[in-house]
Amino acid sequence: MKLLLTLISCLISSWGAAAQPAPVAAAYDSAQRYSVAQLRADFAYLRRALEEAHPALYWYTPKDSLDQAFARTAAALTHPMGEPEYWRLLQALAVRVHCGHTRVQHSAAYRAWFRRQPQPYLPFIVAVRQSRLFITENQSTATALRPGTELLAIDGHPTAEVLSRLRSLISGDGYGTAFQDRELEAGFFDAYYWNFYPAKSLYPLLVRDSTGRPQLLTPQPRPAAPRPAPAPRTAAQERARQLARLREVGYPAGQPGTAVLRIREFSYDELEDYKQFHSQLFAELKQRRIRRLVLDLRSNGGGNLEIAADLLKYLVRHDFYLTTSALAPVGLPSFMQPDSTRPAYFDTTRVRRLPGGRWAKVSSSIGRLRPYRGRYFRGQVVVLVDGGTFSAASNLAASLRAQRRITVIGQETGGGEAGCSGSTISELELPATHLVLQLPHFQILSACRHPQPGRGVRPDIEVVPTPRQVATHTDAIVPQLPVLLAR
Repeated sequence: MKLLLTLISCLISSWGAAAQPAPVAAAYDSAQRYSVAQLRADFAYLRRALEEAHPALYWYTPKDSLDQAFARTAAALTHPMGEPEYWRLLQALAVRVHCGHTRVQHSAAYRAWFRRQPQPYLPFIVAVRQSRLFITENQSTATALRPGTELLAIDGHPTAEVLSRLRSLISGDGYGTAFQDRELEAGFFDAYYWNFYPAKSLYPLLVRDSTGRPQLLTPQPRPAAPRPAPAPRTAAQERARQLARLREVGYPAGQPGTAVLRIREFSYDELEDYKQFHSQLFAELKQRRIRRLVLDLRSNGGGNLEIAADLLKYLVRHDFYLTTSALAPVGLPSFMQPDSTRPAYFDTTRVRRLPGGRWAKVSSSIGRLRPYRGRYFRGQVVVLVDGGTFSAASNLAASLRAQRRITVIGQETGGGEAGCSGSTISELELPATHLVLQLPHFQILSACRHPQPGRGVRPDIEVVPTPRQVATHTDAIVPQLPVLLAR
């Protein structure tokens, strides 16, 4: 069963502050409707939180435009609403901020209820290519729904209309759609689809067949195969498996002198392990006389900036920046109270107040950093990125390219080239409906001096995997590196 909303791992860094908790209903009631007064009170609370504490509310949307979006949302609160309808309004508003770390979640009670509901599902996984949809995984009994097949309409709705609506509910950095499309490709297409269209047991699909002609199919979902029970593992085996999932090193056959370092996540729980891993890795690269390092950040949603900073200490010869600054507009927002169980992001040991009234975060990953002496990797550096490269990962790619000659290959990153709003993110519960606003507190700037406004890190060599390559899990870049770099 696919969840309605996914929590992206890169969103949660350190928990800074918590809203004053309101009583939460024991269970979600699908028949419940909130009064207009409740809806307006929660909306006013959300707007106040964004306007007071969001560090870059008008970075990509001018104030007058965002004020108009606030006004349109307020004007829509004319009748009692259930949670799904209200969530759609608030999340569509959050999307207008163009910040991938700013989003509205359903209430905890709703999420628990939704997971228990038997739901039909769209029997396919998609790839998004230039606002067109292609099948990458067929989960139906229809053999004609082959991977690579273009999807033209779902239940009579043109896919261009469907895609536009679904994107309107997915937060992302800047003006691109790479991050939104990546979330749809990750298996959450149908979860967003149900916000606009009814869930059914069968969905008529209009596809383009192998001859190029439209063909109408009504595929039957394929019964899920039972999963075998996992083999028992010791604690040490489970930890090794987890670390291997986070990062791995390979030496491609037929490409002498090349190493590929794939990092799927900068895990917050593994900082010291990553530092040790980096030290051993670069010693091994020197011993093996590696001349080209491929840093694979595809689908890396970000995480701990300190891990990214440690990695750059081997890749930049001189003093450098990963993050030039991380600034917050307020220390303790007026609508929040300190949580004694967690370190507060406004603790004076972690921030300092600037003369103009803003607050700067104090961290070993922010400001001028020094490389490790005698450990600089002198060879060629190639960085692989895609729409799933976000937050700390896109910041690393942008800052590294600003301070060292590298080659970036792949697709535009989902994270902004200029940086992002994040570092510390609170979950702010709205008092009446218990929906949750994910609110970043710091505007983080990369070392890129002239970022493209509203865009991610764009590759020097663009490589877009075909839907068939996605379907067959075929790497479109690493096996072709010598050819790509010879262009």
